[in-house]
Amino acid sequence: MNFKSYNLSKSFINATLLSICLLFVLNSKAQLTTSTVMTPTQLVQNVLLGSGITATNISFTGNNQSRGTFNGASSNIGLASGVLLSCGNIANAIGPNNQTGISTPFNTAGDPDLNLIMSPTVSYDATILEFDFTPTSDTVKFRYVFGSDEYMEFVSTTPGGINDGFGFFISGPGISGPFSNNAKNIALVPGTTLPVTMFNLNLNNNGQYYFDNETPPGASVQYDGFTVVLTATSAVQCGQNYHIKIAIADGGDAIIDSGVFLEAGSFASTGNVFLSTNTNFAGNPGNNDSTIYEGCGAATINFDRGTSHLSMADTMYYIIGGTATNGVDYSTISNNVTFAVGQQYTSVTINSLPDAIAEPTETVQLKVYNTSPCGNSNDTARVNVYIINTPPLTINLNNDTALYCPFMNLPLTAVTTGGVVIGGYTYSWTNTTSTTNSAIVNPTASTTYYVTVSDSCGNTATDSILVNITPYVPLQMTFNNDTSICGGQNVLLDANVTNGRPDYIYSWSPNISAIDNAFVTPIASTNYVLTVTDACSLSISDSAMITVYPIDANYNYSFTTNQTVQFNNLSSGGVSYFWDFGDGSQDGTSTATNPTHYYINDGTYTVMLISTNANGCPDTTYQTIIVTPDFYFYFPNAFTPNSNGTNDYFMGYGVGISSYHMQIFDRWGERLFETSDLYTGWDGTYKGNKCPAGVYVVKFNVAGSRVDPVQRIGMVNLIR
Repeated sequence: MNFKSYNLSKSFINATLLSICLLFVLNSKAQLTTSTVMTPTQLVQNVLLGSGITATNISFTGNNQSRGTFNGASSNIGLASGVLLSCGNIANAIGPNNQTGISTPFNTAGDPDLNLIMSPTVSYDATILEFDFTPTSDTVKFRYVFGSDEYMEFVSTTPGGINDGFGFFISGPGISGPFSNNAKNIALVPGTTLPVTMFNLNLNNNGQYYFDNETPPGASVQYDGFTVVLTATSAVQCGQNYHIKIAIADGGDAIIDSGVFLEAGSFASTGNVFLSTNTNFAGNPGNNDSTIYEGCGAATINFDRGTSHLSMADTMYYIIGGTATNGVDYSTISNNVTFAVGQQYTSVTINSLPDAIAEPTETVQLKVYNTSPCGNSNDTARVNVYIINTPPLTINLNNDTALYCPFMNLPLTAVTTGGVVIGGYTYSWTNTTSTTNSAIVNPTASTTYYVTVSDSCGNTATDSILVNITPYVPLQMTFNNDTSICGGQNVLLDANVTNGRPDYIYSWSPNISAIDNAFVTPIASTNYVLTVTDACSLSISDSAMITVYPIDANYNYSFTTNQTVQFNNLSSGGVSYFWDFGDGSQDGTSTATNPTHYYINDGTYTVMLISTNANGCPDTTYQTIIVTPDFYFYFPNAFTPNSNGTNDYFMGYGVGISSYHMQIFDRWGERLFETSDLYTGWDGTYKGNKCPAGVYVVKFNVAGSRVDPVQRIGMVNLIR
């Protein structure tokens, strides 16, 4: 959106500076915005150009994401709108300043003219917008801001360091410079011949022209720092053809973006007069100079006559045109403005008036005629203000609904369309404290909620929702009482749940079931807790303590003889006992605590112990024992082998003997007889001959089932 700029003169004023900008009584959100929709030709013809300039042969070099338009009216960049060129993506300029080193490297070529400006740094990712132009005055100028996310971390004069920069290279009649086509750079630090680069303009060098956007971080622009609004100016010759190359590039590498902001309508050649607009409103439909809504807001046109004739009073006349009717569609304005002695600025305010009639867009045009310095007698400055219908404001809230659960949070969302929005709608609710388009409510009784939305023009719309609360009866549950059991018994835990909102979720501790009942056989006393949660996420809990009376039957045993067993009771919790030794004998049972039992016969027996605690809870255990015969051994000290059938053989005698070996020796150690058979004896002969009566040595080696081997040596008297 732009106004053309023209040279204005009066009979008593040689030069007047006129600047028009639109001011609105509504607030807007503090945010820079960008767009890459326009072509390079549109950027120059529709945005950048102001009064007294005709442009041709427009060309662009670079990535399409690196050029476009910006709207900075609600930011701190210092310019309301215009063209943005960057060595990265122009969207990276959008705040807040919440990233370190934002970057979109394109890895494209640099520019030789920028290499001279950035020296000794080499340029990368050059973005270049250039065109031919013909001025109608002897001066060309425009306003700009240079910003970078390289500030201040990478500001360095080290050879080969970081030095992002840009240039406005003008070439043509009467111009001579060191750049291509004998161009000169007009982007200079004020009052110097230094090009505006990171090296030459920063917080430490020429800091009066630098804005620190990092401490604290800015809310609307991403770049860490940028210049104040600067003006590039060059003397030109009226009506001659010139060329300008506007270029920016990364310095030293292709990362971390910089950008140059060119003010809309400021590229002008009007001698002493510049006319531009750069404010939009509510998205500004179309590419109009300025737009206001019917009955909402005001457009203030400011006149600046410069400083050359402040010693004179003056009256400036203009023609009022357009389709809107003065005094009917907008507040009455006169056809002139006056300047008192010493007064540089004055203004005219256009207030649109509501008529509640839907009609096409209406226009208000202010037009001033002037003879330009190049002799164009019909040079004209004009401004158009467009009055459009306010879009209908509507709001829609949730449909009426019913809540089946108490204390349930219900999100309410209002959807608003239309109206006029600068920074957002304003919302007012009943029965809730929300001030946005949404609210969370949890009524305990049926309630109607109203929401009213207001737009930036004060228009309102209202909608409502009825929230019905259905009756809710709290959960109820019956559950087992506390009980006691003997170890090993099982219990049915069973719950009966009513009311609430089915379906129910059952949660047990310990985790024994997923339904409302379970059989349990606890080995120790346990508290079982059941929590039931209904569809409203409301819960009820109950518990049953199952006490287990402890009893553990256990014993061990030891043999005091092969056939005598000592039982040792190891039961815990027992107060009475019953033993069954398993042999069916007359004394085969016992109620003693630690009984002893003699097994008449050897063999294998199963012994049972029943231990009973004080609560009458029994526990039974079984063990199998193996009984072997008792062990004893003896031998006589004489025998009479006279074949009379009595005491004719000498042998050992015993029970419980598992191995046996007998040897007979004479007094000289001659072994006369040996046997391993317990039932084979010595008949008093040796090699078929009767041994004489006398004393002989006898040696026994015997062992029993539970007796270690023993050796016995003795004497036997052979009697004849």
